[in-house]
Amino acid sequence: MAWYDIFGGSIAKSIENIATEFIETDMESAEAKALMVKTLDPNGLMRKQISKDVTLMYKIYLFTSLTLLIFQFFGIGNIEQIKDVTSKLIELFLPITGMFSMIVGASFGVNAINTMKGKD
Repeated sequence: MAWYDIFGGSIAKSIENIATEFIETDMESAEAKALMVKTLDPNGLMRKQISKDVTLMYKIYLFTSLTLLIFQFFGIGNIEQIKDVTSKLIELFLPITGMFSMIVGASFGVNAINTMKGKD
């Protein structure tokens, strides 16, 4: 038995025990949580409003980025400051677009499932 078997095996077993404890939820607790979520957002209005708000914020981000790129291209304003801000906005493009896609995609997924089940 190697030293990594002792430490690795015990760590893996501990993680497995913790994960199993969290995964194995009794049915009453799961039903209570589902009921609580349904009570908080019975018609999906909160989910739809979040999608609208996230879409609006994403549009503002794109508009701001485009405006700064136009200013930089035509040399309007303090070019060095605009270049600095534009480079930071461009670095954030993938994370912001990824989060936007996940949030709105999840909302559309829930809408699609509800439509297939005839709930919406």
